[in-house]
Amino acid sequence: MKIDVIGCGSAFSRWQNTSALRVIDDENRQWLIDCGPTVPRALWQRGGGINDIDVLFFTHVHPDHCTGLTALLNHWKSFSRQKPLIIYSQPGQRSVLMQLALLANWPETSLCFAIEWRDCQPEFSWQHWQIRTAHTRHEMANLAIRIDIREHSLFYSGDGRPTSESIALMAGAELAFQECASLSELADDASHGDFPGCLKLFNDLALPALGLYHCNDAILPALKLACRPHSGLFVSHDGLQYDFRQQRFYTEDHLP
Repeated sequence: MKIDVIGCGSAFSRWQNTSALRVIDDENRQWLIDCGPTVPRALWQRGGGINDIDVLFFTHVHPDHCTGLTALLNHWKSFSRQKPLIIYSQPGQRSVLMQLALLANWPETSLCFAIEWRDCQPEFSWQHWQIRTAHTRHEMANLAIRIDIREHSLFYSGDGRPTSESIALMAGAELAFQECASLSELADDASHGDFPGCLKLFNDLALPALGLYHCNDAILPALKLACRPHSGLFVSHDGLQYDFRQQRFYTEDHLP
């Protein structure tokens, strides 16, 4: 199992791609979690094939997490993708994604590959992957996701402040990513995470590795300094990759 950080940026970051993560198992089956406006280009720069990604999973449909869907599907159509695609989303948010998908093949009426729309569930499986989700506190309903593939586990928060449900989902994860919009503590009813809360999670759950992402550009230098004394707590960045089998991070143009 490997992860490829496509993007770590906040909605309006000048320096980073919008937040998205690619998950790859040992058989090269791939999920893309979220697809904001800068994600398709980041994927194209990696040089992968049009049939590489099997599943898209959307944590929620704020523009910085979903509007790249149109360009991605249009690219796959233009280069004659054949593999069927599965898209997981919250049922109440699917209409937004379907409109974006419709725009990808305008003015024609269909793509050259099938899309199967599936509902996110609190717990489900795909191939040999075990998937669990939990709501965070956010302006729009957002689902954090945990993926367990054999003995390895990944947690990804999407957007939003941690809840008791998402914290329980994070517990025991080998690698976790938590949205962290603020260096200073936010109000309890805020809809984003903050560094004091993330540090407490890191310590309370004794996480091996916790990456902070979706951070505002202005706080990045100070946030990196704040993480430095805590081994395993880090600010994630575009292009960061992790190989679970080798238990190491690296940054390269392509996954090995």
